[in-house]
Amino acid sequence: MSIEWFRDLSITILCFVTTAVLIFTAILVYRLYRTLKSILVLVKEASKIAYDTVSLVQECIKPLLPILAVIQGISGGFKGISKMFKKESN
Repeated sequence: MSIEWFRDLSITILCFVTTAVLIFTAILVYRLYRTLKSILVLVKEASKIAYDTVSLVQECIKPLLPILAVIQGISGGFKGISKMFKKESN
């Protein structure tokens, strides 16, 4: 056994180890890709549900906004009038 035989053996072992590491890395990357893909699908569905909910709430609240503004104005008016009478009575 000469030095050339050990050189060839080390190159062969290095090639096998490199191949195994590359295959292992490819499997990990593929699993990560599948996991991220499923997570992205779930996030997309959740954002669509959130968008639909916000749209529904906006449609329900739009007709109520003028009524709520009137109620808030009346409430503010009563508070202002009550402050004026409290100051006069003190």
